[in-house]
Amino acid sequence: MNKIVSRLKKGIDKDTFLKLFQNGYPGFDFDAMYDLLKFQGLPLELKENQVFLKTAFIPYEDYEYTVVDLEVNNSKPKVGQAIEIGAVKLKNGKIIDEFSSLVYAADVPKYVTKVTGISQKMLKNEKSQKEILEKFRLFLGDSVFVAHAADFDFNFLAHQFKKENLGELLNRHLCTITLSQKTIEAERYGLKYLKEELELPYEIDHRALGDARTTARVFLLGLENLPDEIKTVEDLIEFAPPNKNKCQKKKKN
Repeated sequence: MNKIVSRLKKGIDKDTFLKLFQNGYPGFDFDAMYDLLKFQGLPLELKENQVFLKTAFIPYEDYEYTVVDLEVNNSKPKVGQAIEIGAVKLKNGKIIDEFSSLVYAADVPKYVTKVTGISQKMLKNEKSQKEILEKFRLFLGDSVFVAHAADFDFNFLAHQFKKENLGELLNRHLCTITLSQKTIEAERYGLKYLKEELELPYEIDHRALGDARTTARVFLLGLENLPDEIKTVEDLIEFAPPNKNKCQKKKKN
């Protein structure tokens, strides 16, 4: 996918676009494939019969970002699932919407309850992960997926989408750990520490919406200190990519 994304930044014709994705979606014509990939979060735009990644030319200030946090019952996506999803949508430096939902799970280990305060009893009447992910997909749209430990959150959710037969998660994504390390002076870059160090508003720790709000504030502070050469959304993503060594695990403390 990374090679295809690189080509889309410069634009490709319809026939080439169709060929590049045909293995994954056999039998699809151009319109069906274009619509499906957009629905799955790939930020495409059609200009004069050329398909572009629109994040390659839109100024980063003008795009939508969805800052996401998960609570899970097991950090291994093959055996675990989300038990809470919280998200904050940003545009032009302001919060424009929020998403928050508990998720039904048959089992919540005691250590997870101790950390998050979420028990299985709290979840027994909640909707299934599949139902919540269907709603979250619509909320996310083709915005940029932002998280503090984005490699973990994004890949965990991508696995859950596949597990629930809901297709791919193709949104562009970036990590606020990487961003904050490059733009904010601090001794540590765990979310809880940054909240205290930067004197951000109080939010309940280890609950999805509260941590998403804190992450959104860190993200906005990071944007204030970007180098002048960062112009487009893709510039920003390349500046603060998910780093497998730094962003693969939940880092909040």
